[in-house]
Amino acid sequence: MSEKRHFERAEFDGEAEIDAGGRRFKVKVHDLSVGGAYLLSQDKPPFGSGVKMTLTLPAIAHKGPSTLGGIVRWVREDGFGIQFGPTGALETYGLAEYVARKTNQL
Repeated sequence: MSEKRHFERAEFDGEAEIDAGGRRFKVKVHDLSVGGAYLLSQDKPPFGSGVKMTLTLPAIAHKGPSTLGGIVRWVREDGFGIQFGPTGALETYGLAEYVARKTNQL
């Protein structure tokens, strides 16, 4: 698989909830970026599926959990990757701030 990422990723030590067509399940977030996330799970939606991921981003935790919509772009034995769709300004800030702090850019 060739790398097609446009955004820097950072490891994330936390869980998220996935809603895939009304089916909900927990995942471990391996890493994330402003553009997507790598999620570890035995439960995997099919490639191309629309999903919603709900998690708490540290910089905006006071606002409560954030829900980000996306598309499953790849599936592996240990999990799957999603590409986020359009995100609001607050969620984009929360993602960008997290990645910047974890990659020592702040």
